[in-house]
Amino acid sequence: MRNFHFFGPVLTGLYLAVNFYIAGWLLRFFKPGRGAAFALGAGFCVLAASYPAAHTLEAAAGGALGHALLWFGFFWLGASFILFYTLLLASLVFGRLKARGVTPPARPYALASLAVAAVLLGIAVKGGADRPRVKLVEADIAGLPEKLDGFKIAQISDLHLGRLNGAEKLRRLADEINSLRPDLVALTGDFSERRENVPEEACGILKGLRARYGTAAALGNHDLFAGKDKAADFLSRCGIRVLRGTVFEPVTGLMVGGVDDLKRSPLSPGEAASLAKALVVPGKAAVLLSHQPQGWEPIMNGAPGLVLSGHTHAGQIFPFNLIERLIYKYFYGLYRDRGTVLYVTSGAGTWGPPLRLFTDSELPLITLRPLKNKGMEEK
Repeated sequence: MRNFHFFGPVLTGLYLAVNFYIAGWLLRFFKPGRGAAFALGAGFCVLAASYPAAHTLEAAAGGALGHALLWFGFFWLGASFILFYTLLLASLVFGRLKARGVTPPARPYALASLAVAAVLLGIAVKGGADRPRVKLVEADIAGLPEKLDGFKIAQISDLHLGRLNGAEKLRRLADEINSLRPDLVALTGDFSERRENVPEEACGILKGLRARYGTAAALGNHDLFAGKDKAADFLSRCGIRVLRGTVFEPVTGLMVGGVDDLKRSPLSPGEAASLAKALVVPGKAAVLLSHQPQGWEPIMNGAPGLVLSGHTHAGQIFPFNLIERLIYKYFYGLYRDRGTVLYVTSGAGTWGPPLRLFTDSELPLITLRPLKNKGMEEK
């Protein structure tokens, strides 16, 4: 069961059921004639097929047309879920009103419900297109060496670079990072999308990142889906130090380690203990790059230090944030586990649908502080 993941047959099954529900809802409230009903059914068959066929269509068509087909397939995946729960809620309210003897006219009620869904979808489109906001975070670490007070780490996570999140988005991120003048840049996984080629310009952009002590990376699940070493080899060729159960000391007093996605490539107790011994050194600060916000506890074991994670996208599209809060103990934001500080970012990009509803993409700039100074602010 370890290799089974939600974004496969389960997601596809839910997606098809959602499309079936939407079509049925429209037939119920608008009661079209036979010809219109047939056209509606045929249209939803095409829409439902757009997501499963997206990559095949993109590969066959190529170019601008292929990109448009891919964008639409993933757009409809997200849009259909927003439309589904909006119409489901509208149906429940309609039933409640009817039970109380108040029956709104079906067609105007349906049009109003669709208008609400359209507004939510518009918000989601804007959220997906918005530039990642810079988020300033202060991580208070016990025993932080005095010379590391104010050390700044810029974190890039969950960019999912490919056809939908292209080189231009990476270029804007790089320009923003360079303007922030960080001491270290940390890539915390899912830099690339599993089935798509990284844009050719990406390597040059990565080489143009300016940080006093360079750039380090850990791999996420999508990086590993593309091939165990493919993403690591690419990042290494671009001048990025890829940490795969390894540790380095970019500046005296700071130990930085990283692991492959701990759900896809869990560490044995011995491997975790060995990494912990190399990373957590008395008198030095420890920073661990771990894509998943879970599974890192045996490595840090409450020791003073910082863990940087992503993966959750903060839910990306409401109401998945409510569902993910039940799944992940550490879902989004700043946490403390005994002496260890954890920051889980919502990510700089989007997975699949180019939409964000009631969540933001972000570029965290984490400043290390001694524990006596507390606080977090946003820019």
